[in-house]
Amino acid sequence: MARDKLVKIEKMDEKTENWEKFYSGHAEINKASGKEYVNVGSVISKNTFNFDLIYNKKLEDIIFNTEIYRIIYKNKIFNILNADDYKLRHVKIILVGESING
Repeated sequence: MARDKLVKIEKMDEKTENWEKFYSGHAEINKASGKEYVNVGSVISKNTFNFDLIYNKKLEDIIFNTEIYRIIYKNKIFNILNADDYKLRHVKIILVGESING
């Protein structure tokens, strides 16, 4: 597995609602799905990617709080839909991120 794509993870400060740097690391990235639809004359694309990262204890909190974290990859923002510590083995964490562009 080639975890050669740099990703950044940001965490929302719940008091100020500002995004702050949380983690940077390398991931293997695979596109899971994609859709396009028209909304009020604009074409909206919605893409879902799997981000496969080596386990790091710092990432563990994301599993239970996906709504306050987001992924930045190639200057695109991905909302985290799901996080999985694969079989609770603490070897890798798979984050499912969704990017919506309009």
